[in-house]
Amino acid sequence: MEERPSEIKQVSERKFWIGGNRFYLGEDNILYGAVVGEADDEMGIILVSAINKFKTIVEGKMDVLIDANKVGKPSRKTRERIRKNFEGEGIGKVAIFGMNPVVKVIASFIMDVADKEDIRFFKTKEEALVWLKE
Repeated sequence: MEERPSEIKQVSERKFWIGGNRFYLGEDNILYGAVVGEADDEMGIILVSAINKFKTIVEGKMDVLIDANKVGKPSRKTRERIRKNFEGEGIGKVAIFGMNPVVKVIASFIMDVADKEDIRFFKTKEEALVWLKE
């Protein structure tokens, strides 16, 4: 059984690892994230904490690109925390991409309940990046 991370590993000023999840802030001020596996309540808190650390680096709003091809089902509280974080200050557009059926359900849920119009789901990273850079 894989050991669960209890904290964020800061690899560099602009790169964090949380278990199998990888996040980095590109020079274009887009937060690139690859989410792997399920996210229980504890993991949700850690993920939101990592996103908030990146917000402190960027002046103005940060766009977010999430690779959800290997994502598992997040807990209800985790979905709610992420949705609120994406609606909050410091976040611009949010693009989620992936072909995993779970991703589509999660992305649909977040887009339906979010009080933000700049959250979209894409099949590919390339489509998502084009939209983010418009």
